[in-house]
Amino acid sequence: MKKIYVLLLSAFSFIMLSGCNDWIELEPKDTVANENFFKTKDDFDQAVTGLYSMLRPLDDEAKDGAYFGNLYWEVCADVCMYKNSWTQPWFDISRGELKSVTDNVASLYQKVYAAISWSNTIIEQIEAKQSEFPEDFVNYVKGQAHFVRAICYIRLTSLWGPVPMIDRLYLPSESKLPRSSVDDITNQLIIPDLKIAVSCLEMTPYNNKWGLATKQAAMGMRVRAYLYNKDYENTVEAAKELMELDKTLENSMFLDDYKSIFANSNENNPEILFSLKYVANGTKQGSTFNTPFGSKIPGLPTGSMNGSWATVSILPEFIDSYPLTDGKTVAEGSMVYDSQNKWANRGPRFESTFYIGGYSVVNGMPFTSEYVCGIDAQCAIDYPLNINKGYMNEDKKTEWLQEDESDFIILRYTDVLLMYAEAKTMLGDIDQSVFDILDAVRDRAGIAHVAHTTDPKALSLHDALPISKAMMKIIQDERKWEFAFEGLRYFDIRRWGIAADVINSITSDELYNFGSHKVFVAPANYLWPLPQEATDANPNLLPNNEGY
Repeated sequence: MKKIYVLLLSAFSFIMLSGCNDWIELEPKDTVANENFFKTKDDFDQAVTGLYSMLRPLDDEAKDGAYFGNLYWEVCADVCMYKNSWTQPWFDISRGELKSVTDNVASLYQKVYAAISWSNTIIEQIEAKQSEFPEDFVNYVKGQAHFVRAICYIRLTSLWGPVPMIDRLYLPSESKLPRSSVDDITNQLIIPDLKIAVSCLEMTPYNNKWGLATKQAAMGMRVRAYLYNKDYENTVEAAKELMELDKTLENSMFLDDYKSIFANSNENNPEILFSLKYVANGTKQGSTFNTPFGSKIPGLPTGSMNGSWATVSILPEFIDSYPLTDGKTVAEGSMVYDSQNKWANRGPRFESTFYIGGYSVVNGMPFTSEYVCGIDAQCAIDYPLNINKGYMNEDKKTEWLQEDESDFIILRYTDVLLMYAEAKTMLGDIDQSVFDILDAVRDRAGIAHVAHTTDPKALSLHDALPISKAMMKIIQDERKWEFAFEGLRYFDIRRWGIAADVINSITSDELYNFGSHKVFVAPANYLWPLPQEATDANPNLLPNNEGY
């Protein structure tokens, strides 16, 4: 019997809009004819492909899909900012003007739930028909669907907190579910889903289909799920499992060379536990920055992509926060700072994150960055930098920057290591394993180690801080530098409860006339408002989050 399912039509319409309508037809149009579609291995395989298409940014502005583009999350944090209203919703969010009717609030909420609904469909169908297919194929399909459903709920709870927990297909009469707590969603759905994914998936992608989840990806996401729910003991134990697995591998998941992590030629390296793959299908489904930076790129025509204007500016406060090779910032009195060559002695991580005007080479010519700071010429003189990190393809000779073929990195092994260190710190268990992780990360970054001590005075300039807070400040900074432009900072500073402090302390936006002022409204902005259209359709979602 055919059923009319809530949200599933939205999922299908989203797939059709993404250009995937060539693999499925709705028959009739007001129903989802599951029994007419899910018959062969190819049907299920295409369903999994369609599921991942629902996560991936879909247009050249990287603002569609359940996971959006990484740069857009950085715009919301203290990393960079819009200098005009070119993409209005993100411009508004970065200025603290977040409302239940903001376009991106509604679209992201709908698209994440559409992916969840499609995951539920795949799970239901493969379980009903698993006797018809080989065990390894069944495990592949189940593992992918449970993994995607889990990461969708991680995204939902990290943005909105309590939300409806939908783990099956519902008839319209059952649709108006209340919100479930983050703790219930984590322990009753996310963690069980990821455990199923771990048990079903292999170390290498099924049939070498890179871009799909692996066992390591599911194990790493379980660490993130526990940490986001402030379950520090389980965070440590889950991280240990992956760290022990790493010891058994011929090639470690922790790469020695920072820049190689982001090279297009090395996109399937073991450090990247999960990414959304670039798709060369004409829609630029990859980690494109479209027209955010207006820097002068040698060999490219002058235009919106090459120096006529910039929509995004890197914040000087973020750049200045980077330590030099002796482990200290300029403000902390670094002994290796050279005022005549101020970007020297910053280490390979800094050099792999920024193109430095005047001596970085692109297309065989010196790179200049005249417009990266926005419309103020003095900022371009003071901070002649632009983003690097694999998002600017040096192999391209005459093509637009927006054609970069980098993947969207969602989870790296180093993230797991630093989450382990954070959880240990929050538990008050700062042992040698925490220092070993920080040493490894800093060695690769080319900067000095932190002191191996539990004396807060030795760890921090803030003498009054207890050891746990002093170490947390170190870890917070390390995450800021390590994962720059990877879309984690916004979620980190909200999770730590420091977003209002770090964002509202920014002054360079006014100093350099960036065209707007970053604002974070506390406590409201720590959770997004549920979309107006969602609460109108389902009054059981009310009351909305605080401040809305």
